[in-house]
Amino acid sequence: MSHHSSLEPIYSTLQRCFIGIGLISNLILINLIIFRSPKDLGLYKYLMAYIICFELFYIILEFLTVPDLLTLDYAFFIIVDPEKSLLPENWSQVADLIYCGAFAVSLVIFGCQFAYRYHVLKGNSSWTASTPRNFIFWLGTQAVLASFYSYFVHAFMQRNDYSKKIMKNVGYTDYRIESVGFIGLIFYPKLDNGTQIINWQSFIGVSVTTATLFASEFTMIYFAYKCFQATKSFINQSGCSSKFRRLQWQLFYALVAQAIIPILFMQIPMTMIYTSTIVLRRSIPAIGHLQSMTISIYLAIDALPTILIIKPYRDTVIRSLFFWKKRKVAPYQTNSSNSKQQHASWTNF
Repeated sequence: MSHHSSLEPIYSTLQRCFIGIGLISNLILINLIIFRSPKDLGLYKYLMAYIICFELFYIILEFLTVPDLLTLDYAFFIIVDPEKSLLPENWSQVADLIYCGAFAVSLVIFGCQFAYRYHVLKGNSSWTASTPRNFIFWLGTQAVLASFYSYFVHAFMQRNDYSKKIMKNVGYTDYRIESVGFIGLIFYPKLDNGTQIINWQSFIGVSVTTATLFASEFTMIYFAYKCFQATKSFINQSGCSSKFRRLQWQLFYALVAQAIIPILFMQIPMTMIYTSTIVLRRSIPAIGHLQSMTISIYLAIDALPTILIIKPYRDTVIRSLFFWKKRKVAPYQTNSSNSKQQHASWTNF
């Protein structure tokens, strides 16, 4: 039986299209953050730029590796195949580990961002001041967690005799089994006599990695709620202009939208994989293809909420798209105060 699907060329084409969209949208956003950000964002501006740089790295990694997510019965593999990858063969295993670490960072990174926003709103300057210590803490936490995640993936999800049998059953030759980058989980392998056993190594690996992701999600939800409360309290204080209040809500809503996207397109499909392989033991290749596609969709659209919700960014994009209308509209705006009010009513968030 071959592991290749007749739809695989379509999957690969769609993935590359989404990668191209993600590359363009993230390049636009990082330029907006650098050149069009409000002056009072402080260190948060660099944290936003850090997220975009990470997503650009993830996009490039996805483009270079084009990983296959193979799900079958009680097994789940992440494979970087040199025949599809643009990297040298001896880089395949390292690229696979980095890819898994990037998956973890995509969820961890927003918990850190919510936590930072919360400390800004509470006025905890010791955590938010632009000092070397804070730069290292806020920008380095994700790298530490990714390294921790990748270490356990490497320790407990290596190829073994069980994985080789399954890969042979789905069409891989002995040479390709050894040449591909491989990360895999086989929960209930079968012995030569047909007896099915529990592979505790896979269960330990998935327990550690899943606990890491759940801890990051709990942190994100906790600080998201605290951030919501702090935002309401902060903008109700006297002395805040309406423009500043709108900006605080825009930053909050943009961050919420950015955090929801990886949960919808990465964590939920991954939960489906674990359910079908661990609980049901009846996973099918289509679920792995779905996860591959949703990761590409996440990379394509995650920058869009920030571009569309934060008004200085949105206005810059609109002006760029409709630059030829600028001079025609200007005389009407200057001649009528009513038209100014109408313009403000739909451009304000």
